[in-house]
Amino acid sequence: MKKKRILLTDTLIKDFVYIYQKDYIVDKLWEKNKNKINFKECEGMVTSGVFSITDSLMEKLTNLKIISVFGVGYDNVNLKLCKERNISVSNTPDVLTKDVADLAIALVLSISRNIFHGQNYILQDKWTRGPMDLTTRINGKKVGIVGLGKIGKEFAKRAESFSMEILYFGPNKKKSKYKYIKNLKKMASMVDYLVITCTGGKKTEKLINAAVLQSMKKHSYLVNVSRGTVIDEKSLINCLQKKGIKGAALDVFLNEPKINPAFKKLSNVILHPHGGSATLETRTAMAQLSFDNLKSFFRIGSPLHLVI
Repeated sequence: MKKKRILLTDTLIKDFVYIYQKDYIVDKLWEKNKNKINFKECEGMVTSGVFSITDSLMEKLTNLKIISVFGVGYDNVNLKLCKERNISVSNTPDVLTKDVADLAIALVLSISRNIFHGQNYILQDKWTRGPMDLTTRINGKKVGIVGLGKIGKEFAKRAESFSMEILYFGPNKKKSKYKYIKNLKKMASMVDYLVITCTGGKKTEKLINAAVLQSMKKHSYLVNVSRGTVIDEKSLINCLQKKGIKGAALDVFLNEPKINPAFKKLSNVILHPHGGSATLETRTAMAQLSFDNLKSFFRIGSPLHLVI
């Protein structure tokens, strides 16, 4: 049987090409000579959740039958267009949940204890002139989780190990032992840490706006491991510049990787290059699951994890 042809879109998948080459003819969009890519014969596409899928790319893929997202989020996929063209969309849930939650608690610790500043303090020989400024403990503090989904719940488990009091906000109250706060601004005003773990997309776009930021306490911190679209970045930058909150730790941004340069001038922010799932173990599992989604679709007409 002739192998089907698929397209891999971005270098986030580059280390795992060998997984897809087992069963498919693989075209790679990041290669310089794009004239070699046979777009018309590509029946599958594997893309990360942050790759910008343009209309012009979709127009070239006239025989596309499935988009296998390498990740959980799929807000970069035009679902309406896919429905119109009868293109299935799949994703890779669960395999990255724990890693993203790990990074979220690591960012909470890092921004609170000023870990990166501590390293620079030694490298710049400032320690010889005296001790570093005191930092903030997280044990016993109050944290508000924006989006108590799978990642939010895993983060809550980690926060519990630090005896943190846990609140959460979302569109609906869930069966949970944690306290539900229906109003986001109210929750923001109550907590020491606001941790964003909700999904991206239109429904959560600029959910963290100027009003929410203004509701936060002066000593509080904002942590985002969700999507850059969830935060109104201009309002956040303004808030950080004016010391409206103590600081922020961000794993995600608008226009990645070309983030707003104003972030780089701030001393009260930790910047991390969208690496919630960036462990070898998890990225390998994501590649395998996206491959399995393709295999299932081409074998029985449906991927293992169907979005639409």
